[in-house]
Amino acid sequence: MKRASAVDTSLTLQDAKATAMRMETDLAKFVPAEVVASIDQRQTGVLMSCSGERAYQWTGQTKIAYRTPAAIDPDALVDEIVSTYADRPGFTARSEPFPDGQPGVHVIGEYGAGYLVNENVDRTGVEILSFSPCFVLPEGMWPGDHY
Repeated sequence: MKRASAVDTSLTLQDAKATAMRMETDLAKFVPAEVVASIDQRQTGVLMSCSGERAYQWTGQTKIAYRTPAAIDPDALVDEIVSTYADRPGFTARSEPFPDGQPGVHVIGEYGAGYLVNENVDRTGVEILSFSPCFVLPEGMWPGDHY
């Protein structure tokens, strides 16, 4: 696996965004379809800097609403994601509870990519935060914009 601080110089902003959004979609599939009322994937995000000149990662979010509160066992969700990604080439995964004590998982990909999955505080759904692989933002593009 590529070091967390490395930058994929061949990756464009659009490729990085597509990679992160695709991973959000893959992670959303771990929530059983029969308990899902809706899935809302943000189509735009902001950039966060990575180490390196003009190196950034695109950030995104997907929210999954349950049909009824507390529809899943969040510990089981975490365990399933960890077991799926822990040994997958290009990834590592670990259980990482959130500050409020809620179970959560951190999936780490190549070039600094990261994905956080947890049940929301009121137990009405799951939130997925994504941080794309690091890429070089071309000159002329402003890092403070929404993409």
